[in-house]
Amino acid sequence: MKVVIITVPMKEPKEVDSITYPVEGNKSIEYGKPVRCPINGVLAKTLKKDEQVRLIYIMSTSKNSKCEENKKNFIEEIEGINTEIGAILSYDTVEIEFSATNQAYEKLITDLTDKIPDEAEIFVDFTFGSKPEALSLFCALRFVEEFCDAVVQFIVYGKVEFPKKENPMLYDSTSLYYLFKLMGTIRNADKETASKLLKDFFAL
Repeated sequence: MKVVIITVPMKEPKEVDSITYPVEGNKSIEYGKPVRCPINGVLAKTLKKDEQVRLIYIMSTSKNSKCEENKKNFIEEIEGINTEIGAILSYDTVEIEFSATNQAYEKLITDLTDKIPDEAEIFVDFTFGSKPEALSLFCALRFVEEFCDAVVQFIVYGKVEFPKKENPMLYDSTSLYYLFKLMGTIRNADKETASKLLKDFFAL
């Protein structure tokens, strides 16, 4: 099963514009049409007819949060894209408080790991959401790769320069996750060996 994890913005839906994102690096995922949710363009290029796809939306809750409205817009967008593809889509959410506490991010990690099935093929969009959310998300991904035989395929980040919303770019940040993973595997190496492994990684 393909599992797509998306951090949902809290801002007003009118501020979450449809944008055409050129891709930095991996041009095979460049969509060329405007989307509100950047990963939806990647899915447009990679979904297959009749495949099972679970989309998990990470929602921050607070009195002023507009996550629910933005999630609705993201779902409408991917369903429109999927009309010509025919994948079998299902939806889920992880709700956390808009608070940088250990309890909030413990909930994010444990809820996510509970919702990702064994042998999942994982796509992630962390364009929106808080900085601690992204760190917690990487921890959850590391867990499901290690213990659920999941495979992280794509992690993307959509960048736009404000206030004029100029120079959009979609970055394939998957290598950043694998660097995070590498740091955990070289903990028993001496400094010289670890430094060489790090330099070899950046040389790839």
